[in-house]
Amino acid sequence: MCRILDGKTEQMNFIESIKITDGVPQNLELHAGRASRTIYDHFGIRGGLPLHEILHEARRHPQGLYKMRILYSKEIISINCEEYRPRNVRSLKLVDGGNIEYSYKYEDRSSLNRLLEQKGECDDILIVKNGLITDTSYSNIVFGMGGKLFTPSSFLLNGVKREFLLKSGIITQTEISPSDIASCDSIFMINSMLDMHPVERILF
Repeated sequence: MCRILDGKTEQMNFIESIKITDGVPQNLELHAGRASRTIYDHFGIRGGLPLHEILHEARRHPQGLYKMRILYSKEIISINCEEYRPRNVRSLKLVDGGNIEYSYKYEDRSSLNRLLEQKGECDDILIVKNGLITDTSYSNIVFGMGGKLFTPSSFLLNGVKREFLLKSGIITQTEISPSDIASCDSIFMINSMLDMHPVERILF
């Protein structure tokens, strides 16, 4: 599948970001499954990640925390690995996402970046769509309520860490509206690289 921009054809690319801990890829099966679904849904072909290449690249970094970035379309375009240091995100600005669509991990993040311009003095944004909480600009979100952990069922992108935590029974999905935030005991950001990163405040 391609897009037409200004009379030119642009190939649609996607990304998988895999956490490498001491040379070991984390949740590799879930990443591979998502990539396979993405390729099939967009191109109608059976494809996937080159697991032997991923494992080989991961073993080149036997110590420490790394982020492996895989860029692909119908097939792999590039695999890069770099040392990872998490961003210090503590505050989120609630923004209306309109009709934003980001159900696949596209390389093109222009729709998210336009919303990110509204963050003001906050570190990142928390996107509302159709009156319900979805995601931040680069992570899923988890709310602590009454001793339990919940994630929005109205997510934009079903992240790998979100999928892992749901399958493990650690979190439960439910509809969450902006008015529910006042009832939360805690707020966390999660993605393939983040394990329950705490958020201190959300500005409306």
